[in-house]
Amino acid sequence: MRLKLLCLAMLCAGFLFGQPAPTDLYLRGYSVIPSPQKVALHEGDVRIDESWTIDGPAGHIATRWLASDLASFHSLKLSGAAGRDQNVIALKVQPGAVAAAPTETASQAYHLDIREGRIQILANGDAGLLYGVQTLVQLIKADERGQLRLPVSEIDDWPRLKLRFLHWDTKHHQDRMPTLKRYIDWAVRFKANMIGFELEDKFSYPSHPEIGAPGAFTPAELQEIVNYGLERHMQVVPVVQSPAHMAYVLKHPEFARLKADGNNYQSDLCQEDTYKLIFEMYDDVIRATRGIDYFFVSTDEVYYAGIGKNCALPYNPANRSKAWADFAIRAHDHLAKQNRRMLAWVEYPLLDKDMA
Repeated sequence: MRLKLLCLAMLCAGFLFGQPAPTDLYLRGYSVIPSPQKVALHEGDVRIDESWTIDGPAGHIATRWLASDLASFHSLKLSGAAGRDQNVIALKVQPGAVAAAPTETASQAYHLDIREGRIQILANGDAGLLYGVQTLVQLIKADERGQLRLPVSEIDDWPRLKLRFLHWDTKHHQDRMPTLKRYIDWAVRFKANMIGFELEDKFSYPSHPEIGAPGAFTPAELQEIVNYGLERHMQVVPVVQSPAHMAYVLKHPEFARLKADGNNYQSDLCQEDTYKLIFEMYDDVIRATRGIDYFFVSTDEVYYAGIGKNCALPYNPANRSKAWADFAIRAHDHLAKQNRRMLAWVEYPLLDKDMA
């Protein structure tokens, strides 16, 4: 009985102290994910219907997205404004519109002003304009009579983090192009701006076509996915598993000699041909992801760095860490020559002394 009471008390404490306080938007019956930085709510709501029009930059992704999502989610088919000043949703990029945003995320900031007869989104940059549209669409809700409503309000918003990262893991399946594009759209709706695309054998590496599985994405298809994301201010960053988790490569007879200690889990970091192979794979992927600033080299669970008959140094914690660090440094330098910033998982067996 005492244990049950203790558990109940802990559960209540979680509700009382472990949850964030409800926002003003939530208490008014509205919600936005993620929650905006600054919200000023005023009295009343605005009804939105097909009498409204959209006045935004022609062809801009934010303008097109607003029209599409209003039609898809709310059955509102709005036309473009033609000199109107009433019931207009106005979209505009205006640098400096949100001065309070920190420098790192200022270009992604927007100001949303909702009032009777006019809704305006002013954004510091193109990404901010798209994020303001996402917030506006999320805010729309139906009242008890089925009429669509928005709260009279002003919102200033920007991301807390410059990079909001998701992970695609394709090692056990092959997604179709429409599925990946739909995933990108939904990620953007919640203002994520980067996806780590773990390719493994789902990419047809031109330098080593034997690695690619049947149906693997071609360079042109991968670039198509990347371009689709870039238009939506989403970077699809390639992740190439190396030098561990390389069974998708080392299982092939052509690469059997590069196995570390005879297993196909990890490549042998004591052979120069290992670096040659991995960097050729990197280069194949870089050429198929033009426009991306980053490259994820993995280094996931490289538990056996520096092991194998080709290694001159004894296999021990210090040399294992050094082998990990040497690989990371060489990968960084190779990518830097191609203007890619390196991302990696940093973990065991790396020791503090080898971290720069």
